Amino acid sequence: MLKGFVYSNLFVALVLSGLSLSSYAQFDQLALHWYVPVSVFLGSFVLYAFHRLYKIDFIPMHQLAERHQWVLAHAIPMKYAMSFAVFILMLILPNFDADTIVWLVPAGIVSIGYTIPIIPYQKGWRRFRDIPLTKPMIIALVVSYLTLAFPHFEQLGVRSLFEPVFLHAFVERFLFLLAVTLPFDMRDIRNDKDSGIQTLGTHFGFENARIVGYWVLLAWVGSIVMRYVIFGAESVFLVAAACMLLYLLIAYWRLRVAWADMKYTMVFEGAIVLYALSYAFSFVFQTVA
Repeated sequence: MLKGFVYSNLFVALVLSGLSLSSYAQFDQLALHWYVPVSVFLGSFVLYAFHRLYKIDFIPMHQLAERHQWVLAHAIPMKYAMSFAVFILMLILPNFDADTIVWLVPAGIVSIGYTIPIIPYQKGWRRFRDIPLTKPMIIALVVSYLTLAFPHFEQLGVRSLFEPVFLHAFVERFLFLLAVTLPFDMRDIRNDKDSGIQTLGTHFGFENARIVGYWVLLAWVGSIVMRYVIFGAESVFLVAAACMLLYLLIAYWRLRVAWADMKYTMVFEGAIVLYALSYAFSFVFQTVA
């Protein structure tokens, strides 16, 4: 059952909807609109399932990981689940005004173009993930946009995205998500090398990619300190961030290519859960205090 929950992408969709909920705890001026995290959950499930299913039949047998094998065995139920999720999204859509829908389009285009070749190239068409060394940055950028920017411009308009307090928060979230996304780039070194995709792992090697991850973690901590100095922050969140840093440093230190798919997911997507909970706990502490 756990494998089905994870490999069907329900787990990551739940994680990202929880991350969008944490944005309401992070910013006092945002009132909770239930349909935003629900839309993130449904949209994330559809997109991740689509990424997993698209041309999975063309993956060579020696590149099929456990997650691919599970999807191949459950492709039809996943397609029905995706259709149902799209149906619910259509019912929720009237809650959003036209401007909000327009500003969601860029994230949709990048998400689709991550898997389907839509970029003109001298030898045909390319996917966004085919752009050398950018795969984890694209994922971190889109997820930051959907879980942090989306709740903002849905409620406060797109101009709120250019306020300094938001920009600092966006950079901090992007760096954290980049730090927990890089290990998946490292996990896929062998398959990416066989497919001719240039990533940090295939270009610099596993150990050097790990060092890049350490630097990203350092940059993430620097962004938190800077935001604390400039805008102030609850001390309880700083303590939580220090605990998360220790957790991720240990995870990076013990990281191995041979880890099972499930272990990568539980360790690094699980870190996103801890990150979201730290903002929720900080909000509760501030309210009670």
